Amino acid sequence: MEYFLLALVFVFCTGVIVMVYVALSRGRQRVEARLVPAPSSDPSIGTSTPELVLGELTPALSGQIPLSEAGRSELQRDLMAAGMYRPTALMEYTAVRAVLTIAPLIIGGVVALVWTETLSEALRVWIGALIVAGLGFSIPRLFLTLKGIARKRAIERGLPTAIDMITLCLSAGLNVLNSLERVADELSLAYPELGFELQLVRRQSDLRSLEFALVQFAERVDLPQLRNISVILSQSEKLGTDGVSVLREYADNMRIYMKQHAEAVANRAPLKMLIPGYMMTLGFFILLLTPPAMEVASFRKDNVVGNLREEEKQAMEELNRGKAGALPKSAPAEEQ
Repeated sequence: MEYFLLALVFVFCTGVIVMVYVALSRGRQRVEARLVPAPSSDPSIGTSTPELVLGELTPALSGQIPLSEAGRSELQRDLMAAGMYRPTALMEYTAVRAVLTIAPLIIGGVVALVWTETLSEALRVWIGALIVAGLGFSIPRLFLTLKGIARKRAIERGLPTAIDMITLCLSAGLNVLNSLERVADELSLAYPELGFELQLVRRQSDLRSLEFALVQFAERVDLPQLRNISVILSQSEKLGTDGVSVLREYADNMRIYMKQHAEAVANRAPLKMLIPGYMMTLGFFILLLTPPAMEVASFRKDNVVGNLREEEKQAMEELNRGKAGALPKSAPAEEQ
């Protein structure tokens, strides 16, 4: 058992080091890939036969945890909000979640059958396996939600710049489609998420219409600002109206809104900083008052114990005194 625990500690430490190294190397590779110029303006949507994350076992594993139609549609929206547009994204996600949920149960069962001797140890192993399986089921969805929120914020930060560039392109005489294509190429380095979405809008507009592509863009990202921008650009393209002044004013309003939002966050920061300050103060008082409280409790305990001993001693003395007084009275009766 000692060697097994040492092996587990070694495997855990090695896995943590490898995960940190992979995370750092992926960040560097991502930056280097962004600095390399793209061969074309078309986004890489994927090949006709994309490589699955778990290989040929992905379809079988994805069916191990059933999903309802409502849950499937909600999960598909979350995947699209996180930027996962592959046709196999839903299947890959469910397969990974199935592995993270079922593998701890299998490992816990093997450990409980082989390396446990009592029922209590087996129950502890099963409880730990159930907790890890619950985390494996919940953490992927939490990661997906957080990634969607971060992507939405990144797109929101780049919207004022994109609107200004679209305004400049429209002022120079380009139409909306060419303006979107030019802005998508320019924003692919500074705001890659927004650049990718604009390229996707341009591709969808080629396949169907600009109005449909803008509506789909607003539904994917789910930002109120994008719905207004889609209406402005659709009306400008359909009716031939001058949307330059409207877009310029809307970009200024968005900057004002973002500035007000940043000021509101900065104003709430001191209040949030009070919470750890109060926690540190509470810990300081606990550390300061614990020794006197323990001494007082110990003193009271000693007094109680001393009083009990005194009472026992007095009771024993009275008992002995009673016995000593009873012996002389019985002696004359025996002599007679």
